[in-house]
Amino acid sequence: MASALMTVGQLAKRTGLRPSALRFYEEQALLPPTAYSESGYRLYDAVAEQALRFILRAQRLGFSLADIRGLLAARRAGGGDEALVQIAQARYVALERQLTPLLIARHELAHLLQDLHGAVAPAQDSRLAQLLDHICGDPLHQPAETTLERLLALTGCELSSGEGQAALAQLRGAHAHLWLEGEAYHILVVSDDPAVGAALERLAQLEAGCAAHGATNDRELRRTDEGYLLVVRGTDAFLYARLFMALEADLGAAGEG
Repeated sequence: MASALMTVGQLAKRTGLRPSALRFYEEQALLPPTAYSESGYRLYDAVAEQALRFILRAQRLGFSLADIRGLLAARRAGGGDEALVQIAQARYVALERQLTPLLIARHELAHLLQDLHGAVAPAQDSRLAQLLDHICGDPLHQPAETTLERLLALTGCELSSGEGQAALAQLRGAHAHLWLEGEAYHILVVSDDPAVGAALERLAQLEAGCAAHGATNDRELRRTDEGYLLVVRGTDAFLYARLFMALEADLGAAGEG
């Protein structure tokens, strides 16, 4: 048994860390030594190494030390998988929420480039077409609706219900402009079709009673000269922006087919 134990220096070298990092994790109640030598030096076994690699991976994914401490405790108690899934799902939704403003910016820039396409000199137009192909393409080849469906399922959103899907079908392919002002997402659906307005109103009604986030979201729908403007605030308001980007992308994919 003793021959399988590692010193602080040996474990640090195996994981590419400084010995001081291991002592820090010990101070944070994340990595207690497995045993001590007769001289009082800290010793670690293979289980401790696995725990250390788990700590490093979790930190890279953005988990807090408090989360990691809870996960390690759950793993030792035999319930680590369920705890990990719950925390990982919460982290996934948080990252998607942070990512949405960047996706909106890409969405609107793509529309601007499409408007400019053909309005520039031929040589520039060729470069612009190549840029459009790059910007509008999905480098991961993952359909936008796949990510959206996962987000809706994780948040328990009413949009994933049968009634919600029926309302969304009416909006599929709708052309929308999106922007973020403060904490409010603005979604301008460019249409004068009353059926589109009715579908938007139905979505707002569904979300008003959504157990997942209806109590925290504030929605406002109004008719403008350009179309229907939906303004949404709240913890999961970003889902609306992702929803309309996915619906519009779905129309583009269908057109290509």
